[in-house]
Amino acid sequence: MFPFRYLKATDEQAALRAAAAGARYIAGGTTLVDLMRETVERPDSLVDINALPYRWIDVRPGMIRVGSLVRMSDLAAHPVVRQQVPVISQALELSASAQLRNMASIGGNLLQRPRCLYFRDVSAACNRRAPGTGCSAIDGCNRSQAILGTSRHCSATHPSDLAVALVALDAVVVSRGPPGSGDLRWRSSSASQVTLRTASTTSIRAS
Repeated sequence: MFPFRYLKATDEQAALRAAAAGARYIAGGTTLVDLMRETVERPDSLVDINALPYRWIDVRPGMIRVGSLVRMSDLAAHPVVRQQVPVISQALELSASAQLRNMASIGGNLLQRPRCLYFRDVSAACNRRAPGTGCSAIDGCNRSQAILGTSRHCSATHPSDLAVALVALDAVVVSRGPPGSGDLRWRSSSASQVTLRTASTTSIRAS
């Protein structure tokens, strides 16, 4: 490992202020900690956001709202989710072990980094890890990658099973940006671009 600062955000504004270059948010940390051990990620500081009030599941007529800090196991086990949108429970339960589901957050699952072996090998060229170095997977071991030929920049697939289920349900995802930027809202028409296109850099405009 390597030295880094640990910060605990007590509210949303503190978390946004801490989002400087070289900082990474951490909730469950099930992926980030492994990437740090492998030196794929080398953040200057970790911002713990577990104290933020986003660990809720709000059920309303025709709508289920989920906070980004809800754990995968809690969402998968929710009785209304299991009854009305079982594809969510199935996607979550098939995506990780029980131990990981108890730790991993919904937001972290949607925003996790690629699982491509070249992304996780710091000696290999990878545009997602080191922009401009190339993509080793295009001419390398790519059997489990995305459809080749759509991009010369990256052939990694999106690693979130939950994201695919959300696209199928035409879900709306709201992302909070820095002060003054407003909220970003996207649904399946743009979510599918982010989820299904390789090396996507699609801009998501506020609605």
